[in-house]
Amino acid sequence: MSPSEHNVAVPPVHPIAELYGKWVFNFMVEAATAIAYDFADRPQHYRQVPDDIKDVLSAFRSLVGSHPDWPDAKQRISIFRGALSTAFLSSASLREAALVYVEDGNANNEELLRDAFRDNATSFRNQLKTLEGHSLDISSHQIGAIFDNALRLFRSAELVRVFDLPRAPDGSWPLGGDFGGEGAYLVTEAIRTLEGINVARAAAGGMNRPLYISMSQSKFEILQRVAHYGGLAMSEVLAGAQDDNDARRLIGNVYKWTKALQRVVPNVARVWKDEQYKLRLTDIEWGMVDPHPSGEISFPGLSPRAVNQTYTVNGEICCSGGDLESSSNCEISPNPSCINCPSIGCGSLEIAPARFLRERARGIFGGGGFGLMVP
Repeated sequence: MSPSEHNVAVPPVHPIAELYGKWVFNFMVEAATAIAYDFADRPQHYRQVPDDIKDVLSAFRSLVGSHPDWPDAKQRISIFRGALSTAFLSSASLREAALVYVEDGNANNEELLRDAFRDNATSFRNQLKTLEGHSLDISSHQIGAIFDNALRLFRSAELVRVFDLPRAPDGSWPLGGDFGGEGAYLVTEAIRTLEGINVARAAAGGMNRPLYISMSQSKFEILQRVAHYGGLAMSEVLAGAQDDNDARRLIGNVYKWTKALQRVVPNVARVWKDEQYKLRLTDIEWGMVDPHPSGEISFPGLSPRAVNQTYTVNGEICCSGGDLESSSNCEISPNPSCINCPSIGCGSLEIAPARFLRERARGIFGGGGFGLMVP
């Protein structure tokens, strides 16, 4: 039974849905931060960038983690957890009901399956409703502020010209259902270029600033569908289905959300075996991976010994004893700005902190990371 399209009014996007979309694209904040550090390292390449955009670049280096509107990776994880985790424990049942309705439904069981879907939608709505209020407003504002500033960089024609790329689309991109390839190409190529610059800088003996994001145009467009249809589904669930047409439209959007999530599931076996592959996953991919059946590996920050022997520079982990000694990230070149570090097995390291915060946050969203187990 195929999902139907109906020419009826769609409820406005709910703040919870907007926050979900920004969680899906949280990696763009990390990419914007990488651009800000490139600006500091190669200012001569940014001469044509307007002063207001240079101010945003400077803020990504000086304000992140020290201002309410500029939450760092750890703070953003905390915000997403508080705003979204509990509600999504029932989302898998809702998406499974949509999957069964569309793929197994027929004239004989349509009404029964639709009623089952409505029961799951009611349960999901009740959980989402518990998140509404002042706390959600604050979370939406904080995440929205830094996310919007990241988008300002990608929308600056003068800035992206540094990478010989076209600017990002206006409007609600990358959310809002704009699945055009221009924006996907921009982000994919910007990340690739930043990684190339980092490799060249490290080879010349400069600061190594790894950007642990693996992105392709096809993955970016799938993530857009996850964020868009997930956001539509949440907004419609919260609005409540008024009639069968509303219910069918909601089922259609939940089904599209489910199918998009199925396409974004990473290679789970490789996640368990390949540390570097795992560190390059996006947030949504982290949420789709169940723990290794033999138990979790020990990561930096999980043992008192590692915590007590960790040193930072500008808020970034640069070297550590304990668990980090056996980390595959010992392959990363030394960080010359890290001082007073003890002599440890792999030397002083500069590590992209967001990736390790993801590791320390494993399981905080329940089940497969964010309760997003796909039927």
